[in-house]
Amino acid sequence: MFSMILKLQALFERLKKHKALWFTTITAIAFFGIVGTLYYLNSMTHRATKNLYEATNTSYFNDLDTKIGDSIYNLEIIGSMLLSNPEFIAAINLQNNTSAMMEKLNTLDANLQIIAKNSIVIELYTKNFVKIASSSATPVLTTEAYDLDSLRKVVATNQPLSGIEYQDGQVFLKALYPTTNGILEIKRSADFLYDVYQANGKIFQILLDRDLLEMKKLQTFKHQKIGKNEISVQAKADSAFLSKIAELDFEKIIADKYLLSDDYFILAKPLLNVDGKKVGVIIVGESITKENSLPKMTKKISTGLTTAALGLVVALLILMI
Repeated sequence: MFSMILKLQALFERLKKHKALWFTTITAIAFFGIVGTLYYLNSMTHRATKNLYEATNTSYFNDLDTKIGDSIYNLEIIGSMLLSNPEFIAAINLQNNTSAMMEKLNTLDANLQIIAKNSIVIELYTKNFVKIASSSATPVLTTEAYDLDSLRKVVATNQPLSGIEYQDGQVFLKALYPTTNGILEIKRSADFLYDVYQANGKIFQILLDRDLLEMKKLQTFKHQKIGKNEISVQAKADSAFLSKIAELDFEKIIADKYLLSDDYFILAKPLLNVDGKKVGVIIVGESITKENSLPKMTKKISTGLTTAALGLVVALLILMI
């Protein structure tokens, strides 16, 4: 080691005697030092940023799962309370008396709105999947049976069921219970999540797989085609955001954990129905132009670190000269 140091010192002494060669060598060392350091810093910040965005995917969707789980749990509590109410049980067992059932549901719904204020809807179906009563202000009541996996499963198993499902032009969080004469359903539109995320400066959207929907029935309700395979049915939607994601490959975004476009930071996860089958995709987005957005803050930090490190490297090289 000592002999190597002596050889290096001898080399530097010889180089100093040849000024042109000495300055050329120093310049080359400085150049490659700066380039190498910048490459290392850029690759390091890129890896750190990628890890941060992937961790954000997990964090955001854990938070979303908690919000959805808590909402469904509240629906289940309401369902259990209703089924333990003798007056309610007597009302829903009134055969061929739809007006009496509707009146009871509307009374209960009004009480729920005072307590919860979250647009909960109570509905009743026959065992043939025909909706016969609803607490909705604009109920959809027809003699046509509903072709829904949730209704079939509740009747087949005679067990309660909860989950997410598309119905009547909307995506709902649901809790369903078998009754003597049919099925009790307590549900809430998933549109409330749009407001929750908007309050935090983010965008929430649910897209459904077009191949799993009956397009003839869908024409009755508001919807927007997104790309080749997805449809947005939300009453509350960010039109500018939807236009920007219209041609994206959502399966790739799910696999990559995130997408950072020129306009948005986008996360995606599969939307599963009550049977655990993929029926669409849930999108959470954030504008990168927003001052306190994650991408903008991350870029500022990485740029600051790179600039500071570059200044330090240049200062050290000058001192060496």
